[in-house]
Amino acid sequence: MKNKKINLTGNRQRAALVLSFLIPSMVMLALFVVNRIYPFGDRSFLFSDMYHQYMPFFSELLHKVRGGENLSFSFNVGIGSNFLALFVYYLASPFHIFSLLVPESYLMEFMSYLIVLKIGLAGLTSYLYLRRRSGLSGAGKGDALSAGSGAGGEMGALFFSCFYALSGFMAAYNYNIMWVDCVVLLPLIVLGLERLVREGRCGLYCVTLALSIFTNYYISIMICIFLVLYFGLLLVTERRGMRDICRRDVPRFALYSLLAGGMAAMLLVPEVCAILRTDFGDMDFPEKIESYFSILDMLARHCVCVYTERGLDHWPNIYCGSAVLLMIPLYLMNRRISIREKFCRMGLAGFLLLSFGTNMLDFIWHGLNYPDSLPARQSFVYILLVLTMCHDAYRHVRELEGQQILYGYLWAAGFFLFCEKFVDHEDFEWGVKLLTLAFVSLYAVLLYLYRTKEDGTLHRGLAVMALTIVVAECTVNTYVTSLGTVSRSAYLGQQEDYKALYQETKGREEGFYRLEKFTRKTKNDGTLTGYPTASLFSSTLNSQVMDMYERLGMRHSKVYYGFDGATALTSAMLNVAYMFGESADYENGLYTLIGHSGDIFLYQCNAALPFGYVAPVGYDLPEGYEDQGLKLQNRMVNDLGVEGVLFRKEEGEQRGDNVEFTPQEGGYYYAILTASGTGKVDCIGGSTVEEKYKDLKDGSILYLGYLEKEQTVTLTNGDEDDETPKVQADIYRMDQAVLWEALELLSARHMEDVEWKNDTLTGSLKLAEAGRVILSVPYEAGWQVRVNGEEARGELFGGCLMAFDLEPGEYRFEMKYVPEGSGAGIMVSIMSIAAFCGITALRRRRGRPQKPVETERNDRAACGAEAKEGAGREDT
Repeated sequence: MKNKKINLTGNRQRAALVLSFLIPSMVMLALFVVNRIYPFGDRSFLFSDMYHQYMPFFSELLHKVRGGENLSFSFNVGIGSNFLALFVYYLASPFHIFSLLVPESYLMEFMSYLIVLKIGLAGLTSYLYLRRRSGLSGAGKGDALSAGSGAGGEMGALFFSCFYALSGFMAAYNYNIMWVDCVVLLPLIVLGLERLVREGRCGLYCVTLALSIFTNYYISIMICIFLVLYFGLLLVTERRGMRDICRRDVPRFALYSLLAGGMAAMLLVPEVCAILRTDFGDMDFPEKIESYFSILDMLARHCVCVYTERGLDHWPNIYCGSAVLLMIPLYLMNRRISIREKFCRMGLAGFLLLSFGTNMLDFIWHGLNYPDSLPARQSFVYILLVLTMCHDAYRHVRELEGQQILYGYLWAAGFFLFCEKFVDHEDFEWGVKLLTLAFVSLYAVLLYLYRTKEDGTLHRGLAVMALTIVVAECTVNTYVTSLGTVSRSAYLGQQEDYKALYQETKGREEGFYRLEKFTRKTKNDGTLTGYPTASLFSSTLNSQVMDMYERLGMRHSKVYYGFDGATALTSAMLNVAYMFGESADYENGLYTLIGHSGDIFLYQCNAALPFGYVAPVGYDLPEGYEDQGLKLQNRMVNDLGVEGVLFRKEEGEQRGDNVEFTPQEGGYYYAILTASGTGKVDCIGGSTVEEKYKDLKDGSILYLGYLEKEQTVTLTNGDEDDETPKVQADIYRMDQAVLWEALELLSARHMEDVEWKNDTLTGSLKLAEAGRVILSVPYEAGWQVRVNGEEARGELFGGCLMAFDLEPGEYRFEMKYVPEGSGAGIMVSIMSIAAFCGITALRRRRGRPQKPVETERNDRAACGAEAKEGAGREDT
């Protein structure tokens, strides 16, 4: 009979373990079917950054690995980038190695269904944490619910694991495929930390934390901050003496935390070196404290179907089941849970809430930087903490009186009344309130019946009903707040055309050159298809390139630089030799149509320069000319010794909110915005009938194309939601003769025999007189340059491009890129792994780790009780 009971308990635990993975996964799969995501339709789960970044970067990783290249550098990422830094930031998950087994045409589906798998794993790891932290992995002796129904312990952990895997954080950010790994690992890391403090066992903590840092160092920053706070909480709740804290707990925590970081140093060190060279390396700590919103406003976001925030409004995505609104009051009312425990956990939860709404704390949590959209990225640690308290309350619900469940429900109802009175936000609608209250009411009724009825069959029925409601709630919330999709055929349909035309350029061109687009899907189109480009959207970009683009009037922000806004001169200096277009309307004296594939047209740039062109010694972008990129380029041409004006200002007319221009002679025209606030502009009446420009700022340049005499164009605001609809811009006409003269001077001497592959670049140069050779490759600390066999360190053109001032003679350039810090990182990882293995082996030789003093005392008391009981049996 006893063995049968043990078998039943084991079967329930195994079933709950499997369900903790299957339920979140199946919910996502069901929503994939509903949203017609491939193969159930033509839609694809490519949302936001997954559309613009992860898919292109995965494609480049595939190209590099299958092409036998290393991961140090890529000429297809922007104008050349540290690919290892990009890999660490976006692609380092061990799961991603399986992408190499997938045909490139199905890479999109690999990413989508990998997210489904990771969401299931988040449910599994959180279930393991909730069970094992409360002693439920054994017979459940200390669990009141297990004693009552035999299945309560497993079901409680299962309920809250579903809420963790399908939380508001996951609904908002599940497309950030490199973040989800850390969400999966967090419960195991916290479980490992609890074992470290309570039992001295270090393996789980050290290994899982190292894996988290290895997978994504950025989200791991937030995990590490949380671990420091949670470690302090454990020291208080475990009643550790000061002697134990100083001699054992703190040194042990510090040692294994440092070893975890050291084990991941092979990726962490080069990534930190790279990040310090981005705009995120500028850590401007806020000067004064600001509050974004009240605690009550944030707590309202625990409701079902509150729309997720992905913009710049700082709102945290903290939904983790409406049951939280009922269970937290029950947690506070339960006398089986110590006041010390309640105070510490509620205090930590309150501090996390305060962090979401306070600028200084928000700055610290995000690695001494403000997030560029996607706010409160640490909210998943708050969610795990809250669900842990809810699970503790659920485990001890049998110790509550029936009326206390009623009080908890009334507290939840009162919360809604407060929100109705004081929360004024468009996301907190009547439907949200009513739906949340309905779910809370159902949970309260089921919990009351479970508490007041003793029928085991009824308990099992209530558990099934509760699980059904939990699944329904998670499904509804995820359906309403998540799963953005795009057309699969529209995203991938023209890739083969681009690849075919790129191959055509290889037969026409030798040496190094780039390709760009008149219109683009993403700023990483070159990376997606696999050709060298001049645009990039990445958090690891070289900020010096972005600064140069800004000065030249091209598109830019903290996380991207774009070719749009380039003039014929800047395009040539960036070695852009070909352009892709989606129509045949771009042909003129600057661009010659040379072929097409499907609906994609290939143009050759007539204004082009060879790689490694030579300018006068010391030639550089002149200082000043802020937001005046066209005047700056006029000065650049004059500094070459060319007389005349490259861009001459014409008279445009302000008509209401629009700018209207009618040229008096045919030519190539550009506009430059003279006032900020207009993010999108439409040009109506040009050579392409209508052209749309976006991502605009003050000083952004717009290429209007070739305009015939008396061909009127109108610049109008293209953003209907813009509060500043007025467009203010100056119009300039380019003097083609001046352009050709400048390009002829720059191309007269240039590098020859140029070969470039992966992370190397070589070429030869002959100079009859001194000059500055300019390479359209940005300088980064990892470049090792040899000129005629000797190490050389050049100058910076435009603050970023490599340039060398040379005397007359013959030169041979040999360049190789080795990511800064990669060697040191590998050495630190080897030493840390060796140290961890050595410590582990030594501890095993010495036996089990010493138990805490209080645990030993309890064990001795238990042994004494068993001895007395045995003696009594013998006497009998």
